Amino acid sequence: MLLNTINAEWIKLRSTKSFYWTTALIVLFGIGWAMLMGFANGYAFQQALDDQDAETIASLGDPADLFDASNGVSGLGLFGIMIVIIQAVILVTGEYGNGTAKLAALAAPKRWQMPAAKVIVYGVISATVFFVMSIVSIGLTKLMADAQLDDTSLTEGLSMSADGAWSVVLLMTLTAVLIVMISIGVGYILRRTAGAVALLLLWALLLEDLVGMIPKVGDWVTPYLPFKNLNAGIYQSALDDAPWGIGGSVIYFVVWAVIIYVAGVVVLRRRDV
Repeated sequence: MLLNTINAEWIKLRSTKSFYWTTALIVLFGIGWAMLMGFANGYAFQQALDDQDAETIASLGDPADLFDASNGVSGLGLFGIMIVIIQAVILVTGEYGNGTAKLAALAAPKRWQMPAAKVIVYGVISATVFFVMSIVSIGLTKLMADAQLDDTSLTEGLSMSADGAWSVVLLMTLTAVLIVMISIGVGYILRRTAGAVALLLLWALLLEDLVGMIPKVGDWVTPYLPFKNLNAGIYQSALDDAPWGIGGSVIYFVVWAVIIYVAGVVVLRRRDV
């Protein structure tokens, strides 16, 4: 039964030290980056106001955009996603590395239950962590920015009562689940920790930017790159030339996540572990 597979997956996960380390890192990076961004942006903006430096004020942009909930979760959007990728991949590739994949398969005759259980268990955990840390990060960003600014009304966009704040939190929660799905799918396709982690991190952090730099091709391809669309959703900034808006970008990334996850399940069933 799927419930038994889920229970077994939970027991394995909570007995793994890396799970606690990676979760702690998400919390630490989320808190640290939120405090840093709040302090830096607040200090820079107030300093520019004090100096009446119109050029710097213009370069920092509209305070409504600078002190916005989406910027408050930027640490999770960068470091948190990377850490979830690593941990989710290890859930799969670790079993192949230590030779327990076949043993796990014996407990789940229906092969689809293995990846499903991993997505459910770690997806729920990572989503919960991202949900809580999104709220904490937004609050800390506001706290640090307010400490630097004379006019704290400038940071109203970092309040949980601000328009779109809860949308950002819920989107980050969904992002955690989707990243888990993609990582587990790639993990089953490649079955090697180094290869799967390297591919996903390079894809998310570098490859899409490089593709966008290719003359002629880059401008046409960029609106259809999955992580570019994910970032458009997280930071509430529609992609140029994309045939959809911010909501469409989120749906587009969901489709990619489902396709890659299903591909991983298909590969697992064909290889039969």
